[in-house]
Amino acid sequence: MSDSVDKKNTTKKRRNSIGIIFSFQLGNLVWFMVNQGFRMRILGFNDNVLNLTPLLFVTAFAIFTIYNMFNDPIIGHLCDRSTRFVERWGKRFPFILMGGIPFSVILIFIFINPFVGSLIGSFIWFLVFMILFDTFFSLMDVNRWALFPKKFKGDKERKLAGFIEAILDTIGIALGFLIPMIILDPDVLGKTALGYSVQAIVISVISFILILLMIPGIKEPKEIRARQVKLDQFEYTNILQDLKFASKNRNFLGYLILFVAYSVTMGGIMGLMATYAEKIIGWSGIMGELAFLGYLIFVPVTAPIWFKISNKVGARKVLLIGAAALAVSGIPLLFAPADLPGFILTFVVASMAGAVDGAIESMNSPIFSSIVDKTAVENKKREEGLYRGVVVFFQRTSYFIWIFFWESLKLLTGELLGLRIYMSLFPLVVMTIGAIGFWKLYTISQKELERNVIELEELGL
Repeated sequence: MSDSVDKKNTTKKRRNSIGIIFSFQLGNLVWFMVNQGFRMRILGFNDNVLNLTPLLFVTAFAIFTIYNMFNDPIIGHLCDRSTRFVERWGKRFPFILMGGIPFSVILIFIFINPFVGSLIGSFIWFLVFMILFDTFFSLMDVNRWALFPKKFKGDKERKLAGFIEAILDTIGIALGFLIPMIILDPDVLGKTALGYSVQAIVISVISFILILLMIPGIKEPKEIRARQVKLDQFEYTNILQDLKFASKNRNFLGYLILFVAYSVTMGGIMGLMATYAEKIIGWSGIMGELAFLGYLIFVPVTAPIWFKISNKVGARKVLLIGAAALAVSGIPLLFAPADLPGFILTFVVASMAGAVDGAIESMNSPIFSSIVDKTAVENKKREEGLYRGVVVFFQRTSYFIWIFFWESLKLLTGELLGLRIYMSLFPLVVMTIGAIGFWKLYTISQKELERNVIELEELGL
């Protein structure tokens, strides 16, 4: 009886210091900063410097998406089965650094293209470094997320990590938003080849420093390494069997549907913010883009509130509230006027979106961990890498999805009306689909979540 109580208590207490959790979650800051600098500026970079035709530009993203069909799940599968570094360095730590260090500087090569002026040369260089961008990111991200459920076992510790994640996500978005915005302003370097190069270099240098600061958080303690050595003695199934099993996992499919919808929604909004400010509000440069500053302010402000609410009602309800609210938050942008009234309206809408997005950001890690815990209990083995690989693949298709729909909408309605629809009604449709999918398929209760953590302790998983 006392042993059972002790095990239950270990799932609730915090095993890692806040400093270690903070260090671990710096990976999210790096990703959001680099990704923000990429997805928000890539359209402008093409329009102002690269000058690829719409067909070549979309083709590059289509090939990039197809590559993802194989890259992410395979990386996750292979890393799940790798035993080379486990005893000395750990299961995930070496791969996180192998991906993280080159990923931190790859943005430079995307925004410095030596073949500008040659359509084919520019296209090939752009495509190759986008593929490397995804490969190194996947190697880091798949393994870091796979380490999360093992390193942070208790539900409250995971929610605390999710709360910290939401804050660091927002800081990353802010840096990826503000650094290019300042450097590319017409009064600084402007949207020139030099401007895009400098903003990429600045983001990459900061990212490299943050990857080094991430090392204490992603190190695998001796007890985790020793347990992993024993687990690696079990026989694993092949990747097709694993993917088949994952495709039948209703909880995982619900999570997948929601976060793909979220990635498509936020990818498009972040990618078109500057264009919306310039074309609809009529303000370009720093002043125009500051209309969306409310989002960056209110995600970290509301994250502590969502953290406290989740401890009372559970992660599932908080995530559903955030998803449903985010779906409707952008509707007023369909009617935004120009000049100062449009700026104020956009700022208010962005603030509301940030307030509810704090719920989604902070519950991401706990919900994913609950799924891999339940899968490990049912299947008697851990395959976090494969599951994260599948998630990353579908999330990364969001690049192609939002660009495809934006280019199609622009052709059908014109740029101005297309911008209004895309920033208001598109999120409504996409996030509604995601929220309904998650609500119907993800059914892990708070009690089951805690029970799975205890059972994994008993199984030695």
